This record gives sequence, structure tokens and C-alpha cells, in this order.
Amino acid sequence: MSQLKSSSLAALLIFLLAVFTTAAAAAGTECQNDVEVLKTTCYKFVEKDGPKLQPSPDCCASIKGVNVPCVCTYLGNPGVRDNISMDKVFYVTKQCGIAIPGNCGGEQASLDWPH
Repeated sequence: MSQLKSSSLAALLIFLLAVFTTAAAAAGTECQNDVEVLKTTCYKFVEKDGPKLQPSPDCCASIKGVNVPCVCTYLGNPGVRDNISMDKVFYVTKQCGIAIPGNCGGEQASLDWPH
């Protein structure tokens, strides 16, 4: 009986992992074009190394044209944030006047940002 419960629990965990992995992948592909545009126009403003820089008008225009909740979900995927600073992401969106979800990429925006 206990072996049956263990097997059922393992199957349930595998199923849940597959569902969450599929959902994360779907979120990433849904806005892949948005992500590519942001990489081209905004990467230098959000990369981990270096100081905070005022974003360019092109970067701000790009952010205004993307599906922000989808991009935030994409930023929460493992490995995506290895080369970017979420602090800089919040800074850039604030400088561009873009409202973002309170929780973007798995991190909370600072309290001084009106979401």
C-alpha cells in the first residue's frame, strides 16, 4: 500500500513538473519577439556589469511596445537572469515611465516604484 502511495505521489510530482515547465516555456515563446527586440535595444542598460545608465529613447519605445507581463514571466525562467540585473530592469522601466507588475522575473520592484 505504501509503495502504491509513493508511486502515485511520484507520478503526481512528475505531472506537475511537466505542467509548470510547459507553462514557463509557453510564456517564453509567446513573447519571444518582444524579448529579441529588448535584447537589441535595451541590453546595455540592464546588463549585470557596469553602472546604471539612463535608457535611450529607442529602448523606452521598445519597452512600450512589448507585452510586459509576458516578458516578466520570461525573466523568471532559470538561466535568463544570469546576465541581467533585475535592479536595472526596474530602474529602466521606471525611467521610461512603464508600469510593471509588482513581481517581475520573480523579484519585487522597490517600494518607491508605483506599479
